[in-house]
Amino acid sequence: MSRPLEELVEGDRVRVQGGKNFEKFHGGMEGTILHNSPESRNLTVQFDDTGTSGPDPITVAYRHLEFAPDKGGYRAGAAASKPQAEAAAKGPLLEEHGCWKTRQLVQLHGLQGAAELNGRCGRLRKYDPNSERWEVDVRQSGIKRLKEDNLEPPSAPAVPSGLGVAEYKELGNEAFKKAELETAVACYSAALELLESDQMPPPEAADLAYVSVLYGNRAQCHINLCREVHGEDKAISKEARGYAMRANMDASKAIELDPTNGKAYYRRGCAVLGMAPSASRAKEAIYCLEVALSGRASGGKDGIVLPNAMRNEVSGLLDYAKRRFDDCTEAAVPDVEECRENCRQQ
Repeated sequence: MSRPLEELVEGDRVRVQGGKNFEKFHGGMEGTILHNSPESRNLTVQFDDTGTSGPDPITVAYRHLEFAPDKGGYRAGAAASKPQAEAAAKGPLLEEHGCWKTRQLVQLHGLQGAAELNGRCGRLRKYDPNSERWEVDVRQSGIKRLKEDNLEPPSAPAVPSGLGVAEYKELGNEAFKKAELETAVACYSAALELLESDQMPPPEAADLAYVSVLYGNRAQCHINLCREVHGEDKAISKEARGYAMRANMDASKAIELDPTNGKAYYRRGCAVLGMAPSASRAKEAIYCLEVALSGRASGGKDGIVLPNAMRNEVSGLLDYAKRRFDDCTEAAVPDVEECRENCRQQ
């Protein structure tokens, strides 16, 4: 029985989806959840195969995992029992076909056997010309292989008018939980427009911490969109950079409004790392993440507030930012022999 990853709790089991191969985990590996972070769409997992993952838990993005109530189901041949439409693709895969291309956002419709997916959005990955199907990374449902007849451009977010700030915020939170990121952004934006209105601003406008949370929530939506677009690509696309820049602006505003907002520092670190790699950006991310980690649930020495449940996640990202800084710094150091050769040639 499938369950949304957002609903899983400590002790539940998950499995790495087939075809996902990284240094410390790969398709089929199973583990136990130690912490679920729906806000950033990550799970901290203690994998059974410590020979591959190492002894420490690993934080893994939702898009790489699936619920695994039956231990060993992957190895027992669950993948082989899927219908032909779900079989692994054979032959070369395409990044563009007809009016569709890789990383494009689509909405699902007209599905008969999986009607519960109709209306869901996802990102196109690769097109298999043999089966005439796209691999679609469907939000909260993983990879599905679908015909182009079941794909359409996503509809514009529907945001009701005439609501108050708190109501728009609640709608945004509900949309975020369902991974309806565009709707969540639209709802948070509607709330912020009311707060920044010159004509009779609502009472919430006087609470800077409240406004900071709204900017932070919208920043998290942009971060998730950036990660979704970027996927496992090595190069950061223009669209992904755009989302990272928006997240950076929102997170910076959240910090300006409430300098004790630890989540905002974390989100700014995420946003900066979502841009094109450079030593200066990596250094900025390190600073933001270290400030976030200085916080405590009840407030750190500088008043920074960070939920205890986020500490492992922030620590993991900080380690990544330091590795990126080292990589960027090493890349910027000229090769001595190459410089000497250039001098001889002049």
